[in-house]
Amino acid sequence: MPRADEPHESAPDWLLWPVRAVAVVVVLPFRLLGMAFEAIGRFLHRYLIMPLAWLGRHLIVIPALWLWHWLIVVPATWIWRWLIVVPLTWLWINVLRPPARWLGKALVTVFGWLLAIPVMLIGVPLMWLWENAVVPLYRRVLRPAGVLLWSWILVPIGRTLLWFLQTGWDGTTWLFRQIYRLLLRPLGIAIAVTWRYTFGAVWRHIITPTARWLRDEILRPTGAAIRSALSALGLR
Repeated sequence: MPRADEPHESAPDWLLWPVRAVAVVVVLPFRLLGMAFEAIGRFLHRYLIMPLAWLGRHLIVIPALWLWHWLIVVPATWIWRWLIVVPLTWLWINVLRPPARWLGKALVTVFGWLLAIPVMLIGVPLMWLWENAVVPLYRRVLRPAGVLLWSWILVPIGRTLLWFLQTGWDGTTWLFRQIYRLLLRPLGIAIAVTWRYTFGAVWRHIITPTARWLRDEILRPTGAAIRSALSALGLR
């Protein structure tokens, strides 16, 4: 049986001539048809599409752009600048800006006074209530109660839960270790040994040599014959 790294000889003649015949009958007409379509496409692109594109650019696109610029863009720009922007700018600077500035200052002042009224009516009493009721209540009642709750209730409960979790984790770890040592590991060893001496042996001694023989004796000579036929016809 030939090895994969040894040079392969050319295909036998009984396999090469049918492949060449099939290539001539099937591949060559499509190749000639493709070359004909390619030549027709180059001819149409050079003598029809390119002249039409040149005429369209110089007879339609360039004159249309020139007319658009001088009949639409330039007049519209002049109208926008001198009939809209300049008059509106002069009107804003000389007529509207002083009253608008005065009105803005007046609105800011009125808004400030309107905002100061709820601050005086609501904010000041709330500040007094915060400083004289909430803060003393927190310092004298809530903070000591929180310290007692944390020290006498939450910390013991947390330690108890931590002990239960640690104990459960240790027990679960021991149980899984015993299951692995007494059940899973022997079962895995048995499966590995069974596979090695049954299915693995069949794969190594029957399937792999058969596949290698098919590759070296059938598939590679057939591929070499096809490549030789295509090279002889100039298709590679």
